[in-house]
Order: sequence, then C-alpha cells, then structure tokens
Amino acid sequence: MQESHISSKNNTLPFMNVLVDYAFKRIFGSSQNKKILIAMLNAFLSESIGEIIDLELLHPEQLGISPKDKKLSYDIYCKEGEKRNILIEMQHGRQTLYSRRAVAYVSRAVSNELTKGDRTYKFPSIISLNFLDYHDAKIMRKDKFVQKVTLKNEENENFLEKIMFFFVDLSNFAVEKDAVDFSDERRKWAYYIKNIGRLQEEDVKDETGIFREFIDQCRMSNLNETEMKEYKKSIMEYADVQDACVAAREDGFAEGKAQGEALGEALGEARGEARGEARGEARGEAKAKRAMAVEMLKKGIPLSMISDISGLSEKEILALN
Repeated sequence: MQESHISSKNNTLPFMNVLVDYAFKRIFGSSQNKKILIAMLNAFLSESIGEIIDLELLHPEQLGISPKDKKLSYDIYCKEGEKRNILIEMQHGRQTLYSRRAVAYVSRAVSNELTKGDRTYKFPSIISLNFLDYHDAKIMRKDKFVQKVTLKNEENENFLEKIMFFFVDLSNFAVEKDAVDFSDERRKWAYYIKNIGRLQEEDVKDETGIFREFIDQCRMSNLNETEMKEYKKSIMEYADVQDACVAAREDGFAEGKAQGEALGEALGEARGEARGEARGEARGEAKAKRAMAVEMLKKGIPLSMISDISGLSEKEILALN
C-alpha cells in the first residue's frame, strides 16, 4: 500500500490520535462510549464469539495472588455477563516479546476469576484483542491484518475454546481512504483507529451512524484544560517511544548485521555464514532492546512502560543507566 497523503489545509488537527494511551482509553474505555466499544468489538469478534449486546467495564488494574506478583494494567477490561471477559490493548511501541505479554495478561485474567475451593476450574471465556501499530512477523503473516490464535492439539482440534487471542496489524492502514475496502467493517475500524488523529473535517464529512459517533467523540474540542494536558503528555510519550524504537532498531541491527557478516566470513563456509548471520541478528536484537531502553530512560518515559516495550526487567533497565 502507498503511504498516505491525507489532506491538511491547515495546521490545526480537529481530532485526537487514538493510538496514544490517553485517547484510546477515553474513546473506548469510558461508560459514555460503551456503544462505540461494542460496535468496534463486534466488528472484530462477532464472527468468532457471536454478537455482543452489552458490556460492563471492569477495573483495568489486575493484582496477582501474591504481593510479589507483578501488577498488570490493561488498557481496557470488560465483561459480557457471566459468559466472557474481554481485555483490549493498544501497543504503539514495537515490543519484541509481545506474544509473551499477551499470554501473561490472559493468564492473570484467568487466575483472578478462580475462586478458592473450586475444583472444576470454572472461569469465563477470556478474549484478548490486541491492536499493534507495527508489523510483528512472529505473530502476523504479512498478507493478513487480523490473526486469531487459539489453543489446539497437533491434529488441529480445539484443546480449550475458552481462551482466544486476536491481533490486529494497523501498520498497513496509513493510506488514503479510497485504498481501503470500507465494506469490511474491520478494515474501516482499523483505518479510523490508525488515522483519525491526522484527518480533517472534509475527510469525514460523509460518515454516519456509529462511525459518526466515534468521530465526534474524538474531537479535540471535547477536552477541557486538564484533559488537554493529559492528552498532550500522552502524545509526547508516544512520540518519544516511536523515536527511541526507530533509533535503537537502526543502530542495533546495523551492528548485528556487521557482526554476523564478519563471523560468517571468518568461518568461510555456507553453514558458518548462516550461523554468523543468525548470531549477529540475535546480538543486534539484544543490543537494540538495550539501546531502546536507554533512549526511553533519557526521555523520562515511565520505567514500567520501558519494561513492557523492551522486554527487559526494571532491574536490567536501571543497570543500563
């Protein structure tokens, strides 16, 4: 797909960027916008779990059983009666171990639903919907933008239907509106989630229904002075994360490639070259994670956020400083 050249006749952007933490939670995680949340979830999930009629928003902070357990904080957490719980995440900074994070979040949701003395391990279905503002080759095929992951055995038979993961790749939606098939509601949601923050009024003037409601809720004019400060803070963190990821990835992988080529040349054979390239790539990835963490520390990004994105522990991050 081509890069977007969305119209911008002036420098004033009327809509919030919902890729950032504050705006995403405000638009999809508030009780007043529950209708918008349900419509978005149905677009991505109804084919697999049926239509969602109503939801209850839950507290996003999930403590463990033991005080030593890591505290987890979901972007949005909700439940559909007694049937299922749904956690929703927006990941805008490239995270090398995101699949592990997704499993950890679902595992906490399961454990927190278990009650003492219940030997039947009764818990609701847990659905994990993850929006990734980058392409993760370990999770997604390049030709797909929605990936469903379930637990199955080697005969491809369902092992446990109560846990499902959905990953939405937003990386290919920074395009002109005409390049997106809006007859597919999933693609339409992906387009607006990716782009609403850089659209102008003329780009959305013909929208009606739930998408008009979504667009109107994204208006910057809805924010009071305090909310505007929170939004701008979230925008700065978003920009800092993006800059740190790009710089670290370029530096780390460039060095890793050079190390791999040197090692392969020294070994002097096809197997050695392959081994050298693999080692170099691994070293480059490790260096990129460390460099990314250092850049984020310099920019004052919260330690917990750096840990989530880099995959390093907070102790490892502090040791880099």
